[in-house]
This record gives sequence, C-alpha cells and structure tokens, in this order.
Amino acid sequence: MSVIEGKNPTSLRMKFDLGKDELTNKTKVKSKTYSNIKPEATSQAIYDVATALEGLQEFPVLEVAKIENTTLA
Repeated sequence: MSVIEGKNPTSLRMKFDLGKDELTNKTKVKSKTYSNIKPEATSQAIYDVATALEGLQEFPVLEVAKIENTTLA
C-alpha cells in the first residue's frame, strides 16, 4: 500500500524581538502567523512577502519560517 500525500495550505510565521526582559535578561519574542498561503507558493515568494511585511512591523524580525502542512492517506 502506497502513501498518498495531499498538500494543504502553507503558513508563514514571523518571530519578532521585543527586547530584553528586565528581570531575567532574556529576549522577549512574539510570533505572528499568516495562514492559508497556497501550497504552490515558492519559498522565495513567501520570503519576499515576509520582507515586505517586515517594513510594516514595529519590532525587528528574528526569524521567518515557512510551515508546510501535508495530509497522508
């Protein structure tokens, strides 16, 4: 029996640096996820969108992640 893969919408997650916590001196991080991106979207296209969104954000970006979702049957 072979496995069938079904592509589901992809997500873009951006993590932001909110600065240092005064008590623990650790970096505070906030993330924002943009869902329902077409699975056919290339990594470069998603990164380009993240770069465009970066200019609209209040805090600096720490990480950009493409999250792929696949259904197996």
